[in-house]
Amino acid sequence: MTEPSTLWCAVLGPLLVQVGPAPLSLPGKRQQALLAALALQPRVHLPARALSARVWPDESDPPDAALHVLVHRVRRRLAAADPGAARLLRHSARGYLLDLPPGGSDLDTFRDHARRARTAGVDHPALAAEHARRAVELVRGEPGQELWPDPQRWPEVRAVGEEITEVRRIGLQARLRTGDHLAVLSELTALAQREPLTEWIHDLLLRALYLAGRQHEAVTAYARFRAAVAAELGLSPGPGISATYRMVLGHHPALLPAGPPTAHPGRAPGPGVGPRATVTDSPLRDSMRALDRAGDFAAAQGGYDQAVDCYRSLLGLQAEPAERARILLRLGEARYHASGTGHEELAGAAAIFHRDGDLSRAAEALSWRARARWLIPDDADPVGPQLARILDLVDPRRPGPAGTAALVNACGLLAVTGQPRAARRAGLLGLAWARRLALTPLDLRARSNLAMIAVDDGDLGAVDELAAVLAAYRSRGVWVPPALLVTLADAEERAGLLSAARAHRSAAMRVTRSRGATADLAWLEAEQIRESFHRGRWQEATDSARAFLAGPQQEHRMAGEVHLVVGRIAATRGDLSSALRHADAAVRLARRGGGRSTLGPALTLRLHLAVLTGQPAARVRALRDEVLGTIEGRSLTASFGAQLPLALAAAGLRTADLAGHRPADSAWRDALDAVLAGEPDRARERYERLGSSGDARQVAGAFPA
Repeated sequence: MTEPSTLWCAVLGPLLVQVGPAPLSLPGKRQQALLAALALQPRVHLPARALSARVWPDESDPPDAALHVLVHRVRRRLAAADPGAARLLRHSARGYLLDLPPGGSDLDTFRDHARRARTAGVDHPALAAEHARRAVELVRGEPGQELWPDPQRWPEVRAVGEEITEVRRIGLQARLRTGDHLAVLSELTALAQREPLTEWIHDLLLRALYLAGRQHEAVTAYARFRAAVAAELGLSPGPGISATYRMVLGHHPALLPAGPPTAHPGRAPGPGVGPRATVTDSPLRDSMRALDRAGDFAAAQGGYDQAVDCYRSLLGLQAEPAERARILLRLGEARYHASGTGHEELAGAAAIFHRDGDLSRAAEALSWRARARWLIPDDADPVGPQLARILDLVDPRRPGPAGTAALVNACGLLAVTGQPRAARRAGLLGLAWARRLALTPLDLRARSNLAMIAVDDGDLGAVDELAAVLAAYRSRGVWVPPALLVTLADAEERAGLLSAARAHRSAAMRVTRSRGATADLAWLEAEQIRESFHRGRWQEATDSARAFLAGPQQEHRMAGEVHLVVGRIAATRGDLSSALRHADAAVRLARRGGGRSTLGPALTLRLHLAVLTGQPAARVRALRDEVLGTIEGRSLTASFGAQLPLALAAAGLRTADLAGHRPADSAWRDALDAVLAGEPDRARERYERLGSSGDARQVAGAFPA
């Protein structure tokens, strides 16, 4: 029996490699960079092109042979210490993989403690603080700092940095909840001086100052942060720190540490005045105000389940119609993020606002309802008429926060339903209003939507704008919405940057699972199924897809993508009846309520199957023309993959026949041209370089040797 390997790697700082009890030295930075790149993504295949870029970061196209030689040298070095360690460095058509066992790196141990800290959360702050401390103690510096001139160039390094920042935040927050605010205060003061624009640090600093009885200094600290953000970034403080500031001013009980009530910091106790009462408010009004602020704060931090509970409780206490409408709007928005629902609450809010003449807020409520309906379509309640009504309700002469939110939401929906011009108009007006009113979160969302429209129109340079939006979120120290990470991943995928896209999708899944934003889970689970296909793990993709389609997500917007994956696999394996069922389901879902992004790939699969099953020539021509209409001038998505050129070739088209219908330049189009030119070897090589072994495998099946 083969003995288990004793290889262990430390990447949270300068690279350390250990085999058994002894350290292992790797000569030269290239060998070290190779092992560090693989250890930063353990048990994940890294395409040869991506690995070469990390080993030779200053060379545009290093030869493949050089990478093979370097891998051989690293294996030989590992084998000299332990033959089992060398076997962990593996190669396949999908790329290179370091198959470390769980716990085989400091990164694994760090993530285990981080997971335990998140799980402990607010219910067990002492335990959360302990696990966060253990995780942070493993960090010795930035990964790859001695190997690459700019480690932040690589998405996996940025992702690890984001994880480290999150654990530090969890630890400091947990220590505040245990009453350790005096010790935490000194750390936060130093951090705030080093990072004057990082919002979460200043948020916790306000809390620590308040708990130390220094409310006036907390108010001053907020004013200082607000001035710095305005001067350096031209922005306003985000909703999280603004909510904390309001709680400081109102002596909110949510600021108190866990445990038995103590004298309220910041003011002396008097007769009848305790930490959970105020001088001027009745107990009922005090409870309502506390629920309102707690709900807003939880939503700003991504704690949507908690926000839903707060808003529901508040709704049961509030009888005034205008206030009920406001709460219904917030409740519906939180339910949308938590579970993709909230239709009834949002419709109720819109009706009250409309009756009272507050048309902008009615438009905002309807825009969130339209987002929920787009996510889970209903033929009896299509999105198109809702979008028209939203735009009619917004007065372009009267900028306001509600109208801005409605425009930004409408921009995203118009884009995904195939109305780019209207989407751009709504997005540009929403962006102008957001900047005029200093609504930073809406400013960032509008920029993200407009960048994605540009990417869809073939401007792959807009990927940089999405990366800049992500950097803006991170500079503010607030949680990054999973939707932004998925949008960036989609743009990177269109640009042929599948490795970067995978890293951002993984980050989105981590954020989603840690925040309870379950509306995003179905989306990300479908993305993972598609990822399994591209990595060539077809049985895994098929099994996961069957489970997805058997559950409540079968009518979800992303179910069309899942049907596409199963249909492509079935078609390649010759199971045409199954492929037809899934293709028809994908087309049906794509046509419901504006699923433009999946309509082209669904029609492509249907076209290929029409040829394979001998359907009439007129039917084939109609499908072919509809497919060509979906790709003309557009950037191709990975959902098309090899299916597009194979379908067009089966329908009798060649490269010259695409004149007037060509998609935008991209690595995906290069692969398409290779298939249409009858060059399967070149096509497979292009798909492998893109990191899609599944597409390469599909081409191989269509062009047997």
